[in-house]
Amino acid sequence: MSAANSRIERFLNNLRENLTDGNYYEGHQELRAIASRFVKQKKPLRAIEFLYLGALELCQYNQYGSVADLSSFMVNIYIDEKIPVTLENKERIYDILEKLSKATEYYPRVYESAIQWTIGEMGGVGDSQMHHFVGCVLRNKGRYQESEMHFLVGTAESPSALGLMLAEWAIKTDGGDYGLFVARGVLKYLALGWYEAACFCWRAFITRLSTAMPDKFAERSENASLGSKIGPVYYAAAPHVLVNFIQLLLLTVERSDGSPGSNAVRIFDSLRQKYTGSFGVNSDTVNKLLDMIAEKYFGVVVQRQQSIFDLVNSLFAAPPSRPAITSNNVDEDMD
Repeated sequence: MSAANSRIERFLNNLRENLTDGNYYEGHQELRAIASRFVKQKKPLRAIEFLYLGALELCQYNQYGSVADLSSFMVNIYIDEKIPVTLENKERIYDILEKLSKATEYYPRVYESAIQWTIGEMGGVGDSQMHHFVGCVLRNKGRYQESEMHFLVGTAESPSALGLMLAEWAIKTDGGDYGLFVARGVLKYLALGWYEAACFCWRAFITRLSTAMPDKFAERSENASLGSKIGPVYYAAAPHVLVNFIQLLLLTVERSDGSPGSNAVRIFDSLRQKYTGSFGVNSDTVNKLLDMIAEKYFGVVVQRQQSIFDLVNSLFAAPPSRPAITSNNVDEDMD
């Protein structure tokens, strides 16, 4: 064992003694002080390793507030020292977020700093794998609206994960049009120009619902030969008319040749006129997203004030919520 590792192990043994004796505050403060000393000595990697190992020790005693504080300190060192975005460096964050699963109120403090670190190092929206991981963690704790934002800018696996999550959210919600849920993913992926993602999101969503409620979401086997990227065609019974709208929109986009004078544009306009009023308080946001979709897939140019990412990141009003969802801080209810 190197002298540096031996020193860290000695510090950790002192920490374990404090924790065994119930001196959690003292242990937390000692960790911070020693890590700060390492930083001042220009030894950021040693500080990072010490904070990470110390946070894991505190997890064993359910000191999650201290864990979040030390983890945030660690990520701030990542940011200040321009630590590269590598699997090893991300895995420390993943490990801590998993350990914090019993205290999700501390999640944002850790993952928001982690996302900012990857943005600073990589530009754009940051690391897609980090977004996907955070999305999965939040979904597993029922924090659906927060999870959605990360899946939208995640990996190739994210669209299917988002579709499954939206179906789960819809099933947990009592009543209403389930199309309000799948629209959250499909319309935004389309506005971003990611048609394949919109299709994967749709397929995961409708497959889950048709399995859970075959009486409400029935496959139309006579249309199986369409050969569409969206998979089999389904019919959604009332009141889920917006599920039908999303499916028809995807089929129309697939068949468009990008010409503003095409038959696909006429179908798109007809669908828009028929269905957008059914989005209620979300109609304005939906219309803006459809403007972007019209420009990207149908050659129809519409003047707008917001950038695509600004609009896509401004979430719909939250769908109708029930106790299992509202307990996890979902925002304002949809009428």
